[in-house]
Amino acid sequence: MNTLLASATVLANDFALDKDTVTPGVMGFLAIFAIGVCLYFLMRSLVGKLRGVSARAEEQEAAEAAEKEGPEAAAVAEASAGASSAEDPSAKA
Repeated sequence: MNTLLASATVLANDFALDKDTVTPGVMGFLAIFAIGVCLYFLMRSLVGKLRGVSARAEEQEAAEAAEKEGPEAAAVAEASAGASSAEDPSAKA
């Protein structure tokens, strides 16, 4: 193991890189671009799942409130939930 490290050090000292010609190139750009595209779709998926969780939590809270307060409160809760989702265009997407 020690000889491998010593050999790598000697080889690294003999090899000089020209800073003007060493660039990431097209492959580096494509790799970063692919990561960006994947990240975009991953975040879209995450936002959609979080909206679904939020909507299910609101429905569950409305159902629990209806059980506690009676049928009149359930109708009011459903009407207010429908009105808030109709006003918020981002809730549909």
